[in-house]
Amino acid sequence: MVLKKRGFFFVVVLVLALVLSGCSGRSGRPLTVYTYASFPPVLIEQIVNHFQAEYGVKVEFRSFSDTGPLLNQLVQEKKKPQADVVIGLDNNYLPKVLELGLLEPYKPQAADRIRPDLIFDPEFHLTPFDYGYVVFNYDSERLARVPTSHRDLLDPEYKGQIVVENPLTSSPGQVFLLTTIAVFGEDGYLDFWRALKPNLLTITPGWDEAYGIFTSGEAPLVVSYGASPAYHLIAEGTERYKALVLDGGAYAQIEGMGIVKGTPNLQNAQRLVDYVLSPEFQALIPESQFMYPVRTDVALPESFRVAAQAERLFNLPPDVVAANLERWLSAWEQVMSE
Repeated sequence: MVLKKRGFFFVVVLVLALVLSGCSGRSGRPLTVYTYASFPPVLIEQIVNHFQAEYGVKVEFRSFSDTGPLLNQLVQEKKKPQADVVIGLDNNYLPKVLELGLLEPYKPQAADRIRPDLIFDPEFHLTPFDYGYVVFNYDSERLARVPTSHRDLLDPEYKGQIVVENPLTSSPGQVFLLTTIAVFGEDGYLDFWRALKPNLLTITPGWDEAYGIFTSGEAPLVVSYGASPAYHLIAEGTERYKALVLDGGAYAQIEGMGIVKGTPNLQNAQRLVDYVLSPEFQALIPESQFMYPVRTDVALPESFRVAAQAERLFNLPPDVVAANLERWLSAWEQVMSE
């Protein structure tokens, strides 16, 4: 009888230990995160070290060349998910994510600390973790007069001085096209582009080519990112290149993170979302990712005094963009080939 009681006691203790181990997140299965190749190693290391120290959980990252291939992988694995969390799908991916049913909704603990106009999904299938403005950068040593509005860019004095990226092949190029639609409306954006054509030095396939032309001194105005001047300040010690916020606002590329639907590692996936929104992690974003933290209570570093500061966002609703983008791109292409 005593042996039976001892055996029963041992089983109860063993079961409790296994349950508690599962609750604390100390399971054998690693937490798998999908992201894009340029996600900074310092941020990956921060997440890996935090989860190992705090929960005894191993975190593995798998990187993809860009967000398009990343999304395709999620689609292929939909019936048998291999990832637990995805980091890097931006606001323009939301309609596709919802249509395909790839992510679980999860409202993070710090949701009320996120800048309200950055929340593009009220159900938090995709939660913002950083954002960047797509704006013009200008060379202060070569630009005689600094424009203050998009309409100013049409002045003949800027003839051959502007470089933009092709919205058919470039993310910042596409965001700038959306900016012109937001500013001038569907009835006016094509007229803006017709008037802008004489002032364009070139339209490049991507950002690398455009920014290379800009920094080589061939043109003093280029569509780029609002934090580019902060990079030059840190890396080169110069304030020559400056961000240009026209009409008091900017279009934001908002990067999100989400929990993969069907993950068996739900608790740790939620912990990761909450950790990326922690003040500790958000403070690392500006000078590693050269993007802005989404929390309103995280101060920007001193270097970001030269980065763009926008009073308002020009962002169009993601569902409107998804429904009309192909038509807008086609119309733009036709106008530019006239």
